[in-house]
Amino acid sequence: MTEEKALDLETRKRIFEYVSLNPGVHFRELQRSLDLPVGALDYHVKYLEKHELLATKQEGHYTRYYPRNRFDPSSKSILAFLRQDLPRGIIIFLLKNPRSTHGGILVNFRATGATLSYHLKRMSENNLLKAEKSGRETFYEISEPEKVADLLVTYRRSFMDELVESFAAAWTALK
Repeated sequence: MTEEKALDLETRKRIFEYVSLNPGVHFRELQRSLDLPVGALDYHVKYLEKHELLATKQEGHYTRYYPRNRFDPSSKSILAFLRQDLPRGIIIFLLKNPRSTHGGILVNFRATGATLSYHLKRMSENNLLKAEKSGRETFYEISEPEKVADLLVTYRRSFMDELVESFAAAWTALK
């Protein structure tokens, strides 16, 4: 079946367009944003997956949706973290302040040390961050800053975050 045929139905077209503009969106966020009943959304996203228009990725308890063949696995992982408020803030902070320590990051966020450690560990395990130990300190930086910044700038409107907007403005001014 052609893409055009699969998107004949207005509901499927809305879902596909929303996911294209907001890659990495999770099921409930998609459901709330499009104001669709859970059962109807489930049916249509499965239809779009079956016809190879959408790809999914399990991310903990979340199923995240992406337009098929548009993102490599590393970009999907980056977008999954960017869809979460605290990890997105940490990422932006590290893009602006590479080689920061746990303590240097912590003073800029309303989070406990344990919560920050949890997110830093998850991002390191997914190769989003590089952690370099030097003595008693660990220094963190983004593994692929250009790629991460480009994804942030490209999809900034989908995050609806002033921090992202100010970062995007500064990043594009540098280029």
